[in-house]
Amino acid sequence: MSMISSKIVEIGELAISEEYPILILFNTTAPAEFKEISVIHEFKDAPQKDMLKKGSKIMFGNTTYTVEDIGYVANQTLYDLGHISLYFGLEEGTNILPGSAVLTPYKLPEVKVGDTIRFIK
Repeated sequence: MSMISSKIVEIGELAISEEYPILILFNTTAPAEFKEISVIHEFKDAPQKDMLKKGSKIMFGNTTYTVEDIGYVANQTLYDLGHISLYFGLEEGTNILPGSAVLTPYKLPEVKVGDTIRFIK
């Protein structure tokens, strides 16, 4: 089992919404227009090209989430840009976007600057 850690360095003012259970992750190279809607993080470990698949785990603090589905470019954008859109619930019949993953449980994690995100394959 491999684990990649990342640290949250900034949270955009529009990044967290109870109405939309989505977290958009980006690394520090995110353009300004994306920073306000994103959780900005820095990998502490070298990212890998195949970090996530169905059944992988993502931990925010002590809360563990399971990847239920993942888009076909999500690993590439996570590797290249630290970018992935994490959906905590998806309406029935909705197709997953290419750069996204659906996680369970369907509850938005609490995140703050300095927190660690762990990607566990």
